[in-house]
Parts: sequence; structure tokens; C-alpha cells
Amino acid sequence: MPQPIRIVSYNIRHGTDYRDYPSMDRIVAVLSDLDADVIALQEVDMNLPRSGRQKQAAELARRLNMGYVFGAALRLERGYYGNAVLSRLPILAYNTIPLPDPEENRCLLQVNLNANGYTLGFFATHLGLNHHRRVQHIEQSILPAILDFSGPVILAGDFNATSDQKEILLITKHLTDCFDFNSGVILSTFPSYHPAKRIDYIFVNSLIQVQQSYIIPSDASDHLPVTAEIML
Repeated sequence: MPQPIRIVSYNIRHGTDYRDYPSMDRIVAVLSDLDADVIALQEVDMNLPRSGRQKQAAELARRLNMGYVFGAALRLERGYYGNAVLSRLPILAYNTIPLPDPEENRCLLQVNLNANGYTLGFFATHLGLNHHRRVQHIEQSILPAILDFSGPVILAGDFNATSDQKEILLITKHLTDCFDFNSGVILSTFPSYHPAKRIDYIFVNSLIQVQQSYIIPSDASDHLPVTAEIML
């Protein structure tokens, strides 16, 4: 019988905690304890001075014994900054879809995975701070990419919006918010030291059944990680 697939979404703040202290070891410990099959990461550095020129996605994948894909949203100081997906499931294909933003470019990272013989479309993103641009990115890029995918779909990331805002309501017209199946006691993801808002999400389409979802406490970043267990 197929086993549940565990998904995590985590904004790692380029490997620092909310006090700006390096926290990669704590991030590895958090992700190791969560024991996920697929992880969406936001605010990931690649070869940037502030994080010691680390290739953070590759480093986390190595330490967690997972495959990975990195999607660059920005080029900075001869390095890159963006999203990553770590996976125990075989990676079949991937694509980085630009989400232009005059304040800070964003991207949607699509990774196709082999999940129990199905091709699972895993979409990871980190949206910006401008409400109108978030709506634009969802309407013009994210939803078209997701609705064009014919199989099971997961959309995960930091959306910088609460569940009652227009951009999230646009998504939940088509996808289920896994937090509808919350089994934990923590209800918000940001800021990690005093969670007041839920802005990090995992969404699924109708070909996926959600078993449970939960947020865990951690001081390794300024966000808390979100977890969902799903069945295809």
C-alpha cells in the first residue's frame, strides 16, 4: 500500500535566524527531524558573500541525502538568490518561471517528480511584499502554470499574504489549503519568535488527499516550517 508523502515548506532566511546569527546546522536539524520526502525552500543563497559563498541548496541536499533543484530569482554579487526544492522522489524535469518585480524579482520553480508512478507537479515560490504584484503573479503566471498541469499538483511557499487576502482566495478557488487539515496547536508561521500571521502555505489539487498538516516551533529562521502529509 502506498505510504503518505510528507511535504515541508520553509523560508530559511539565507541560513540565518531572526537575530541574524548563522543557523544552517539548526536548519538541517529541523528538516532532519521533519523527515520530509519533498521540501520547498525560500530565501536560498548560492555563492553569496553574506553566507560564506555556500551553495545552500546543494549543502542542505547533501546533508539530508536528497536530490535538489535551485531556481534563481535574483543575481547578486556574482551569486544568486531564490527558491529550492529538495526531494527524495526522483526528479524528472524542472523549470524556473520568472516573476518580474521592480522591487525584487521573484520566481516560480516547477519540479516534476515521480511519486508512486505518477508525475507530480511540485511548484515552489516566494511572492513579494506588494499586494497588487502578488495578485498579478498569481493570475498571470502561477495559476496558468498549475491549471495547465494535468496530474497531481502541489504549490508551496511563502506568499506574504494571509488566508483572507485576495491572492490566497484566488488560489483556494482551485486548490485546497492543506492547513484546513491542521492537527497541531500553532496557527501562524511568522515571525518565528512570536508567530502572528500565517503566510506560508502548502496547497494541493483535487487529485491529492490531505491527511494532516501542522506547523512546528523553531528558532532557526524568522519563519516556522509548515508540514503536510498527503496521498495521491
